Amino acid sequence: MTTRATGDLQSEFEHVLLGNADPFPFYARARRLAPLFWSPRIEGWVACHRSDVAEVLEDETRFAPLMGGPGSSAIHGRVILHMEGREHTRHAALLSRWIRHRGKLAGELRELTERITARLLDGLPWDRPAELHQGLNTSLPMDVTATMMGIPDVARFRPWYDAIGKASVTNIRNDPEITRKGVEARQALGDYLAPVITDKRRNPTNDLLSDLCHAEIEGAPLSTESIASTCSLLLAAGVETTSRGLSNLMWVLFSNRDLWEEVREDRDLVMRACAEILRFLPPAHALVRKAKADTVLAGKRVGSGEKIMVLLGSANRDESHFDNPGDFQLHRFADSAFRQFTPRSDILPFGAGKHHCTGSLLALMEMEVVINRFMDRVRWAEWVNGPPPMTGYSLRSPAEITVRLIPS
Repeated sequence: MTTRATGDLQSEFEHVLLGNADPFPFYARARRLAPLFWSPRIEGWVACHRSDVAEVLEDETRFAPLMGGPGSSAIHGRVILHMEGREHTRHAALLSRWIRHRGKLAGELRELTERITARLLDGLPWDRPAELHQGLNTSLPMDVTATMMGIPDVARFRPWYDAIGKASVTNIRNDPEITRKGVEARQALGDYLAPVITDKRRNPTNDLLSDLCHAEIEGAPLSTESIASTCSLLLAAGVETTSRGLSNLMWVLFSNRDLWEEVREDRDLVMRACAEILRFLPPAHALVRKAKADTVLAGKRVGSGEKIMVLLGSANRDESHFDNPGDFQLHRFADSAFRQFTPRSDILPFGAGKHHCTGSLLALMEMEVVINRFMDRVRWAEWVNGPPPMTGYSLRSPAEITVRLIPS
């Protein structure tokens, strides 16, 4: 590959990172010209092919989570994303009792999701345009997560959630003002949670936070800071995938009446639509790892400690793995839709390997409930000002979904 071509890709990648440019044309060129290239902007490598992305995410002996700096999730404190080996396994098991437990997902968590969805749908306006990204798609997983955790006053979390989220993996520019606001919000969240955690230790109830307050790892209870860090992560990660996944799916469905009608008439297709949207327009486009020692990736030497940004959005459009990857195909995962939400998935919106997102099945359940209940009540949703643009990069979706609702 020529130096000029490398420079062009580096420049285009910076434009994608810092602006609202459509990243998919860049992905296609990068996969063709330089599936692994150095980016001065992030001071690290960029991996584009699905095979290389999966290799970085799955090989815990060679690659590790990024502990700090732009593109990391350090704002939350030390959380499961930063853990490896037995530590990771044991902390994941604590969360899995709730957010991967098939009985809870089919029982009390689904019932909770149904109740909150019904309340939010009741509050939508029918006589004027409705905004669904914040009013439904973000509010639903935030309410579910906070209620599941047993944390009161969920409305108080919205400004903290916004500030912490902006200062996490999306703050690739390392904007100091965004970082400052995020740190302040994380401190405010910790201050709020400290007495709640103390009360849960004395008076446990049936919720995830009580379980964390009474859990032990190798005979030692979790610290207040560790529990607060887990809460911070769950309130962010537990919202973003569902919120942006739902908005991206609505963006596609409301832009294609035939597709909307097909799914609305056959609800067995809802899970397939949820799987395909996470491939076609994934909520998360990039994750950052670092090399634990000198190694080789895609034929290039990667030095110990060097960063590697893996492009999930590119991996999900890799021509070597998916037929016609630029098309939204409702029946692409006809026989494997559920598998796409497990560590055995073909798509990579939830990461891969041991760090495959623990909450992926919760996200699936929430998305299915919202789409089904919305379709029960809405015959059609008309764009007010046309489909909105996609915004953001590491986390990407429309900033708003404003439509006129036509009731069933």
